Amino acid sequence: MTTLEQIEEKHNYTFPTLYKTLFEADMLNWMRGFESPLGKETSWADDIYPTLKENPPLLLHSGGSDFELLTPSDILNFEFPEEWDTETHHFMPFAKTSEGNVYAFYKNVEVDEQNPIVLIWQDDEAEYIAKNFEDFIFRKMIEATDDIDQDDLHADYGKENPIELYRTDLLADLKSITPYLNETYITLLETIYNAESIDMLFSYALKSEKKISYIVKEHIGFDLMGDVFDHED
Repeated sequence: MTTLEQIEEKHNYTFPTLYKTLFEADMLNWMRGFESPLGKETSWADDIYPTLKENPPLLLHSGGSDFELLTPSDILNFEFPEEWDTETHHFMPFAKTSEGNVYAFYKNVEVDEQNPIVLIWQDDEAEYIAKNFEDFIFRKMIEATDDIDQDDLHADYGKENPIELYRTDLLADLKSITPYLNETYITLLETIYNAESIDMLFSYALKSEKKISYIVKEHIGFDLMGDVFDHED
């Protein structure tokens, strides 16, 4: 079993306290109790996912349809692409998108004594997403309530009231992360996760008094948010 100490030693990185706490609580592993690669008769959707639903690991549903946490083994053995300038830029990957973009801590910069989270695109740029890990979690969880693609929900939940089934899963995510996030973030998420649903032409949303982008800016905005930089040789 891969330990956090092994990851930190290999990649010369010290994770923030919240990340360590969630790691030790088994909240950062979408493969709980299973090892990859899976056997021929085993699939993540049929065999692993049902065991996670009651106490979901971080962002299981609220991370978005294209979000996936890297397993501890994936992080330990992460192969940095040759074109990345890793001598200049020190990234610590922890998640990815279905398109192959990577979320990572960025050691080169500190904001309030913590490393920010960046999204490393498949092209030559990286974007500042949040100033710390807690703000990253909040941002992902609140953005999960806005512009929810109908086709994605229909694929996951069927066409019979999928937004309410999705809401149930969001609330399960919120319940499991509640002990670890600050009270302000939890209160905001509880309010919107329990709000009226809106059915638009191609998407759904959970109603909020303010635009989600404004809430993000108001509560977790920082000078570098949205800025991009070149990270390749």
